[in-house]
Amino acid sequence: MRAMALAVVLLAGVTTANAAPYDGSAPMKCAIDTVMICSDPTVCVRGTAATALLPAVMSVDVPQRRLGGDASGRTVKIVSVGHGAGRLILHGEEVVMSGTAWNVVIDETSGAMTGASLTQSGGFLVFGKCAGG
Repeated sequence: MRAMALAVVLLAGVTTANAAPYDGSAPMKCAIDTVMICSDPTVCVRGTAATALLPAVMSVDVPQRRLGGDASGRTVKIVSVGHGAGRLILHGEEVVMSGTAWNVVIDETSGAMTGASLTQSGGFLVFGKCAGG
């Protein structure tokens, strides 16, 4: 009986220690490496975060449901959080300022990040990598 209790305690510790590092349980910083900016269905241009007027590094705080990083300190609310197939999936809407919908998907093991932002006039895709914040 004592050996069984010890095994349960050890296994619980292993499960906690092996939790995915990018599962959203702690704040992260996500660097944007590449952006594809599309102004209409036929024109997309490769650029950087600066080209798309985005912060080079986004702060992602799932527990507080906030995404930020611009120089003014402005943040946007994370509306929904999901997990599936080893990925953290975030969704948000910026209805008042620009009528924008966005999504970010982060690989919970590697921290690889992809994101999309859609507006009435076009949108962009972002690619980057997250690290603990």
